[in-house]
Amino acid sequence: MANDLETQKAMADQNWMIIPPEYAEKIEIASWRFESDGYWTPSVNDILKIEENIAEYLNKNSDKFNWQPLVWQRLDEYQHQYIGLERRGKRIIYGNYFCEGGNNNWRKDFVFGIDGGECYFQVEYNISSGLFIKLLINGES
Repeated sequence: MANDLETQKAMADQNWMIIPPEYAEKIEIASWRFESDGYWTPSVNDILKIEENIAEYLNKNSDKFNWQPLVWQRLDEYQHQYIGLERRGKRIIYGNYFCEGGNNNWRKDFVFGIDGGECYFQVEYNISSGLFIKLLINGES
Protein backbone atom coordinates (compact mmCIF):
# COMPACT_ATOMS: atom_id res chain seq x y z
CA MET A 1 0.00 0.00 0.00
CA ALA A 2 2.97 2.33 0.28
CA ASN A 3 3.23 5.07 -2.31
CA ASP A 4 6.81 4.77 -3.48
CA LEU A 5 9.25 2.00 -4.24
CA GLU A 6 11.73 3.04 -1.52
CA THR A 7 9.05 2.83 1.16
CA GLN A 8 7.81 -0.51 -0.15
CA LYS A 9 11.33 -1.95 0.01
CA ALA A 10 11.88 -0.61 3.53
CA MET A 11 8.66 -2.23 4.77
CA ALA A 12 9.00 -5.55 2.93
CA ASP A 13 10.82 -7.47 5.67
CA GLN A 14 9.51 -5.50 8.64
CA ASN A 15 6.67 -6.07 11.07
CA TRP A 16 5.41 -2.56 10.31
CA MET A 17 3.75 -0.71 7.46
CA ILE A 18 2.61 2.80 6.59
CA ILE A 19 -1.02 3.28 5.67
CA PRO A 20 -1.29 5.73 2.75
CA PRO A 21 -3.48 8.80 3.28
CA GLU A 22 -5.70 7.90 0.32
CA TYR A 23 -6.66 4.60 1.97
CA ALA A 24 -7.18 6.21 5.39
CA GLU A 25 -9.44 8.80 3.79
CA LYS A 26 -11.34 6.26 1.71
CA ILE A 27 -12.33 4.12 4.68
CA GLU A 28 -12.66 7.13 7.02
CA ILE A 29 -10.34 5.77 9.68
CA ALA A 30 -10.50 9.01 11.70
CA SER A 31 -14.21 8.56 12.31
CA TRP A 32 -13.48 5.20 13.98
CA ARG A 33 -10.74 5.95 16.40
CA PHE A 34 -9.15 9.42 16.62
CA GLU A 35 -9.48 13.09 15.88
CA SER A 36 -7.93 14.23 12.59
CA ASP A 37 -8.10 17.23 10.25
CA GLY A 38 -6.47 15.25 7.44
CA TYR A 39 -3.78 12.72 6.59
CA TRP A 40 -0.18 12.72 5.37
CA THR A 41 2.44 10.08 4.61
CA PRO A 42 5.13 9.58 7.27
CA SER A 43 8.64 8.90 5.97
CA VAL A 44 10.54 5.71 6.70
CA ASN A 45 12.82 7.80 8.96
CA ASP A 46 9.79 9.03 10.93
CA ILE A 47 8.72 5.44 11.52
CA LEU A 48 12.23 4.32 12.42
CA LYS A 49 12.31 6.97 15.19
CA ILE A 50 9.15 5.46 16.65
CA GLU A 51 10.43 1.91 16.24
CA GLU A 52 13.66 2.85 18.06
CA ASN A 53 11.83 4.43 21.00
CA ILE A 54 8.55 2.55 21.43
CA ALA A 55 9.93 -0.15 23.75
CA GLU A 56 11.34 2.45 26.15
CA TYR A 57 8.03 4.37 26.13
CA LEU A 58 6.03 1.21 26.84
CA ASN A 59 8.49 0.21 29.57
CA LYS A 60 7.95 3.60 31.27
CA ASN A 61 4.20 2.94 31.09
CA SER A 62 4.40 -0.74 32.04
CA ASP A 63 2.01 -0.18 34.96
CA LYS A 64 -0.80 0.04 32.37
CA PHE A 65 -0.14 -3.51 31.14
CA ASN A 66 -0.98 -6.74 32.95
CA TRP A 67 0.17 -9.59 30.71
CA GLN A 68 3.48 -11.38 31.21
CA PRO A 69 5.92 -11.02 29.67
CA LEU A 70 5.19 -7.32 29.36
CA VAL A 71 4.34 -5.91 25.93
CA TRP A 72 7.54 -3.90 25.60
CA GLN A 73 9.54 -7.12 26.01
CA ARG A 74 7.76 -8.85 23.11
CA LEU A 75 7.12 -6.14 20.52
CA ASP A 76 8.50 -8.43 17.83
CA GLU A 77 5.32 -10.51 18.27
CA TYR A 78 3.17 -7.57 17.11
CA GLN A 79 2.45 -6.05 13.73
CA HIS A 80 2.61 -2.26 13.59
CA GLN A 81 0.55 -0.01 11.31
CA TYR A 82 1.28 3.72 11.07
CA ILE A 83 -0.97 6.54 9.88
CA GLY A 84 0.06 10.19 9.49
CA LEU A 85 -2.58 12.54 10.95
CA GLU A 86 -2.91 16.30 10.86
CA ARG A 87 -4.46 17.75 13.98
CA ARG A 88 -4.75 21.48 14.66
CA GLY A 89 -1.72 22.20 12.46
CA LYS A 90 0.44 19.45 14.00
CA ARG A 91 1.68 16.26 12.42
CA ILE A 92 0.93 13.20 14.52
CA ILE A 93 1.67 9.56 13.76
CA TYR A 94 -0.93 7.11 15.00
CA GLY A 95 0.56 3.69 15.70
CA ASN A 96 -1.74 0.68 15.69
CA TYR A 97 -0.22 -2.48 17.28
CA PHE A 98 -1.76 -5.93 17.34
CA CYS A 99 -0.66 -9.52 18.00
CA GLU A 100 0.69 -11.58 15.13
CA GLY A 101 -1.79 -13.82 13.42
CA GLY A 102 -4.66 -11.48 14.18
CA ASN A 103 -5.16 -10.60 10.53
CA ASN A 104 -3.43 -12.09 7.50
CA ASN A 105 -4.24 -9.01 5.41
CA TRP A 106 -2.68 -6.55 7.83
CA ARG A 107 -0.41 -5.12 5.09
CA LYS A 108 -3.50 -4.28 3.02
CA ASP A 109 -6.24 -3.54 5.55
CA PHE A 110 -6.39 -1.40 8.68
CA VAL A 111 -6.80 -3.72 11.67
CA PHE A 112 -9.44 -2.57 14.12
CA GLY A 113 -9.90 -4.60 17.28
CA ILE A 114 -12.70 -4.27 19.77
CA ASP A 115 -11.58 -5.57 23.13
CA GLY A 116 -8.69 -8.06 22.93
CA GLY A 117 -6.80 -6.50 25.82
CA GLU A 118 -3.09 -5.99 25.40
CA CYS A 119 -3.16 -7.80 22.07
CA TYR A 120 -4.35 -4.44 20.69
CA PHE A 121 -2.92 -1.09 21.69
CA GLN A 122 -2.31 2.27 20.05
CA VAL A 123 0.03 5.21 20.51
CA GLU A 124 0.20 8.73 19.19
CA TYR A 125 3.56 10.34 18.44
CA ASN A 126 4.17 14.05 17.85
CA ILE A 127 6.67 14.49 15.00
CA SER A 128 7.76 18.01 16.02
CA SER A 129 8.49 17.23 19.66
CA GLY A 130 9.63 13.64 19.11
CA LEU A 131 7.40 12.57 22.01
CA PHE A 132 4.71 9.97 22.46
CA ILE A 133 1.56 11.81 23.53
CA LYS A 134 -1.01 9.07 24.07
CA LEU A 135 -1.25 5.35 24.87
CA LEU A 136 -4.50 3.43 24.46
CA ILE A 137 -4.92 -0.24 25.37
CA ASN A 138 -8.01 -2.17 24.35
CA GLY A 139 -10.20 -3.51 27.11
CA GLU A 140 -10.88 -7.15 27.90
CA SER A 141 -14.19 -8.66 26.80
